[in-house]
Amino acid sequence: MDLKFKYCQMLNKIIALFLYSFCVCFVGRAYIYANPDVWVKARITYYFEDHLVTQLNYLWNFDDFFSSRTIVKYDRNSDGIFESEELALLQREIFDPLSQFNYHVNIWKEGNKLKKIMAKNFKARIQTKKLVFDFSIPLMPPADPGEGPLITSLFDKKLVLDFSLFKKKFLIVKGFMRPSCKFQIKRGKRSQNFSQIVTLKCSKK
Repeated sequence: MDLKFKYCQMLNKIIALFLYSFCVCFVGRAYIYANPDVWVKARITYYFEDHLVTQLNYLWNFDDFFSSRTIVKYDRNSDGIFESEELALLQREIFDPLSQFNYHVNIWKEGNKLKKIMAKNFKARIQTKKLVFDFSIPLMPPADPGEGPLITSLFDKKLVLDFSLFKKKFLIVKGFMRPSCKFQIKRGKRSQNFSQIVTLKCSKK
């Protein structure tokens, strides 16, 4: 088996890891769990209305290697833009399967973890040769960080994706947020040891 063929096999396996819900590589009838193969830089935007958080918007910026492979596959006319049919295919094959994992989004409202995460307004684009995902998570009912902390994290427990926040401007606020509201960022515990937990707390005053 020549080196070129082995190299192509390796690339195809990495794409397969992503397409099959980011977490398993299927070989025959066996599932093989992998170390991180895709690296994602993330930004979170908090949308406020009447002191309540109505939705969170997530921006994912993928690593160079995965970006280049995915762009080649889905930007079929190589014009640097995902047109409607290309975007629909990318969403169906890559993004939508993540729903069974809640898109690797974890949210706690007033101490209670949301069991079902619904994503809306999915968009994908090519920006400086990077693959970028953009999507929103509505909070219904809206979260009141004055009644209890709003906590969120991005974490793939199978460790195929490695999430981290941007070094700058990784948290953005839209709408009016009380001056008493504060963000706190720290590492997770146990299974989420490598994730970055973002906590928003507000006083009622």
